[in-house]
Amino acid sequence: MNKIITINNEQLKVKEFNGQRVITFKDIDMVHKRVDGTAGRNFRENKDKFIENIDYFSITGKALKDFKQTTNFVGSNTKEVILITASGYLMLVKSLHDDLAWEIQRELVNNYFTVQKVKREYHKPIDRAIRQHFNIAETIIQKTGIKPGLAYAVAVSEAEKETGYSYDEYKKLLPSAEHDIGSFNPTQLGKELGGLKANQVNKMLEKLGLQVKKGEKWRLTEQGKEYGEEKPFTRFGHSDYKISWNEKVLKKLDK
Repeated sequence: MNKIITINNEQLKVKEFNGQRVITFKDIDMVHKRVDGTAGRNFRENKDKFIENIDYFSITGKALKDFKQTTNFVGSNTKEVILITASGYLMLVKSLHDDLAWEIQRELVNNYFTVQKVKREYHKPIDRAIRQHFNIAETIIQKTGIKPGLAYAVAVSEAEKETGYSYDEYKKLLPSAEHDIGSFNPTQLGKELGGLKANQVNKMLEKLGLQVKKGEKWRLTEQGKEYGEEKPFTRFGHSDYKISWNEKVLKKLDK
């Protein structure tokens, strides 16, 4: 059940998104005793001064569909939801000039938004999180056969967890994995090729120049990166990489 906080004699349901409390235009109009649509109109007229994912969140598409499943205040036919953060609210309330606006602002900040300040202190700064995870991703790209698109996607997801912000728009800019994600090991390839053993398949892959043995481990060659990727795994406390081949390699092996 949603927690309810009374502001200016109005019952306001607590709403949260990305780890922080947010408020809707309807909520603002209600507690400030304004005509429906006032807050939304003022936001649109000054939208160029608001920063998305800091002062407000715009939720559409799949993100909105997922959000609808966790809340009960969004209509089924709604195509976009704007959620205002504490900083966005403080900017928006500047357009309300009467004495009551100042009183309501104090109530909302002290009784509604303030609780979230403690949580936000535990979030890593955005720039530091991005740099850290992209540095890790670039190291992995250089040292293994993992494609940039996959490594950067993981880096962005980890940064989201640490900062509490959504980077959905940036994810659209990420490069693709450049090939189908690998899912076959040598044993599985052997079965697809009529019952060959894993060591026979490995020798075939080596002969084709797709992998080379270094010590006791098989590693992808530059040519092999078109057909597979090296994925990290941990077993009995030991970390290593294993090659997963995509379906395209079957045609090359079957020639």
